[in-house]
Amino acid sequence: MAKYAEAWDSKTTWHRFWILAVSLSIATGKGIAPILPSLQKTFGHYPVTLINMVATVQQIPALIVLLFSSRLANRFGIKKVIGTGLAIMGVAGILPAVINDFWLIFASRLLFGVGIGLTNSLAITLIDFFYEGNDQAQMLGNRTAFEPIGLCIVNLTVGWLLTFSWHYSFLAYGLMFLILWGFWQVVPEYPHRNQPTPHQIQHPRQWHRLSWPIIEFALYCGILTVGMSVVNVYTPYLVLSHRMGSAMVASVVITAYTIFSMLMGFLFGVIFKYIHRYVFILGLFMMALGALLMNSASQLYLLVIAVILIGFSYPLAGTYLFNTIANRVPKRSAGIANSILLVGCNAGTALAPALISLFNTLTPGPATDGGIGLYGLLMLGLTVVSLPIVLRKRN
Repeated sequence: MAKYAEAWDSKTTWHRFWILAVSLSIATGKGIAPILPSLQKTFGHYPVTLINMVATVQQIPALIVLLFSSRLANRFGIKKVIGTGLAIMGVAGILPAVINDFWLIFASRLLFGVGIGLTNSLAITLIDFFYEGNDQAQMLGNRTAFEPIGLCIVNLTVGWLLTFSWHYSFLAYGLMFLILWGFWQVVPEYPHRNQPTPHQIQHPRQWHRLSWPIIEFALYCGILTVGMSVVNVYTPYLVLSHRMGSAMVASVVITAYTIFSMLMGFLFGVIFKYIHRYVFILGLFMMALGALLMNSASQLYLLVIAVILIGFSYPLAGTYLFNTIANRVPKRSAGIANSILLVGCNAGTALAPALISLFNTLTPGPATDGGIGLYGLLMLGLTVVSLPIVLRKRN
């Protein structure tokens, strides 16, 4: 413990960076979205919805594995579990570069999701343990910002490598090995701290009171991440179908989304300081407005505005949810609570293509656009329903 205390100071910029750097990897699964049209041409005999899931299916195993990540961290150490997750993402991410079989590519994406599940909730739990109060809120906002930074790096690299071959695009996941190297060199093993199950908590009634809000927040997270996936999965199709540009243009649009999402993440702490819980309603409204505008966008500048609005949404509403839970549950239960919220996030991301396809069948609009519009209307309704709840619950 003495050696640990001497080697580590969570307040320094360098150590803050490498705590946050793990989050660079978490959202990169969707970074291959620009190659989806190319995959559709190569594997044209497969359903389009199935091909679209190549960019999101990794969230299904991530959803399952993250439920066990806290227990694995208790047994083997949080550093080893995060390091293993990053290594899995690196290997599984690059593997499709040398594979021509669709189902093997699909399987590698599932394996990639195992790596995400090992790192996702633990990246948040580290912040919950090290920081408190406004510092914690700012670090959670920074963590939210780091996710789109990683996605932005992968998106740009994928877009550039796509000019050579869609196979080469998967080499962008070499970023995982760079993150692994820095994290392993700088971050020490965290002191062992038991993560209890709900039945092990001393006050089960208190957990019961907290459990429903956590589940409610997980549902909100899932609904919000559907909108985020819409940007990553459907932007290439909108750009090409409306003749706004090439796949590279689509990659730049997605990059604009990630950059503005990143900026809002960094600003979360400041905005939250002034408007407090209303930041949640603001985030929901921006998602609704962005989705409705994306549905009707026929020109490039309108699409860019739409994805920027959607990019503002999750860093506001989603980070508020995680920050609220972090301040309500005991620190020893933070891993469990974060895992439940992330189940919602991963479920929303994984099911987004199927959900939008379902919405498409319920709307008279174009095959790609109609479902996005219906999602926007549902988000607008959710904003209206949530407003009186937020107004009523001051604490």
